[in-house]
Amino acid sequence: MIQSKDGLSFPGLPRRCGNGAAGFATSRDRRTGAPGTPICFPLGSFAGPGQSSFPFPAIRGQPDRVRAVHPESIVSTVIPHLLVKHSAAPKRVRIAKDPAEARADELARLLIAPNLADAFDLIDSSLTRASSPTALFTGLFEPTARKLGDLWSEDACSEFEVTIGLCQLQTAMRRISFDLLSAPLTRSQPRTVLVISQPGEPHSFFPALHSELLRQAGWNTVSEFPDTDKALSDLVANGWFDAVNLSLSPALRREHWLPRVAETIRKVRRASRNPALAVVASGRVFAERADACTMVGADAATVSSVQIERCLMRSLLNRTARPAANFAWI
Repeated sequence: MIQSKDGLSFPGLPRRCGNGAAGFATSRDRRTGAPGTPICFPLGSFAGPGQSSFPFPAIRGQPDRVRAVHPESIVSTVIPHLLVKHSAAPKRVRIAKDPAEARADELARLLIAPNLADAFDLIDSSLTRASSPTALFTGLFEPTARKLGDLWSEDACSEFEVTIGLCQLQTAMRRISFDLLSAPLTRSQPRTVLVISQPGEPHSFFPALHSELLRQAGWNTVSEFPDTDKALSDLVANGWFDAVNLSLSPALRREHWLPRVAETIRKVRRASRNPALAVVASGRVFAERADACTMVGADAATVSSVQIERCLMRSLLNRTARPAANFAWI
């Protein structure tokens, strides 16, 4: 306790510095009124920015480094200085979530809920705001598929629930496509593309979406579901395809599947009737890993579904002819 000459008390401050530090102030004992023990403060403890210490007068008989610290100076100078430092602490800024991302997150959670009515209500309301059904598919459904994968990563749902949620998105997409999409473009010489999932991949959201987008763009699309590499090789060996779009899950990364995809693409190229077959890969892992396309030996990979036609056309132009791998059809 420190008591000043005018009777002000300052509780909490020490009466004595145990190591005989470099500065001191006197006080009076509250019980006897006798002069108290000097209170010691290290020199520079209350120094301001750029100062060695406060300009208190030196006490006679003490070294130059010793200054007397008066309680009034502590109250008037040090405490306001500490308050300013405390108030100047940086405040956390809450970043507002993007509205499209928020809708995708909400829809993903509704798709794994027991009652799907709210999910389809959100889809219908989003459709009225979307510029076109295609914009809804690529702007809401595709991000929602990724959000389903995020929920699985957070242990908020099972992989089975992710699969069911993707199936519900495909159901809504089919319904909207049948009711609202216009007639596809007609081309004099349409390209033929085989749209498939990687054999063994249970998530067929991307093949369904890409088939619809390419059909609208005037491509001749063939959707198949081969369950083995052998079945896929038979498809490309018995029919003519300009390109193949092979997809992994839109929700889960499947990085450990990349060696399997590389082997599948190698077998497809070897079995294809078309020596200049273009292969475009799709899936979340290809959108998030720039080196995944090279790892599997594809000609291109889509980051978003809106790129599917552009990637196919560029791959067809870049492919160079090579000898046919399978002559059984000649």
